[in-house]
Amino acid sequence: MAKRKIGPILAEILEALDGIEAATAGKTLEEFQADWLLKHGVQRGLEIISEAARHIPDDLLALAPDVPWKQVRGIGNVLRHEYHKIADPIVWAVVVDSLPSLRSAMEIISESLANDN
Repeated sequence: MAKRKIGPILAEILEALDGIEAATAGKTLEEFQADWLLKHGVQRGLEIISEAARHIPDDLLALAPDVPWKQVRGIGNVLRHEYHKIADPIVWAVVVDSLPSLRSAMEIISESLANDN
C-alpha cells in the first residue's frame, strides 16, 4: 500500500480515538459499566482502531515502538469473537491507559508522512 493511502486510515483511527475520548470524558469505570450504549460504543471504536491498524505498514508502526501493535491489531478479534469474556475493567484500562499513547503514535506517523511529501 502506498504511503499516500495511509491518510484515510489514520483519519479513521483518530476519529475513533476522538469519539471514545468524548464519550468517556469525565466518566468513571462504574458509569462505564452501567451504560450499555457507552460500553458497546467504546468497544466498536476499539474494533475500528484495531482493523485500521492492520492496514498500516510495519515500517510506519516501527516509528512508535512503545505501542504494543500486536495487541492493538488483535483486540478487535477478541471484541468480535470473545465478547462474552470481555471484562469491563480491562476495556476501561485500555481507554484510560493505552489510548493516549496510541494517539501520540498516530501523530508521530502522521508527521512522518507529512515530512515525506
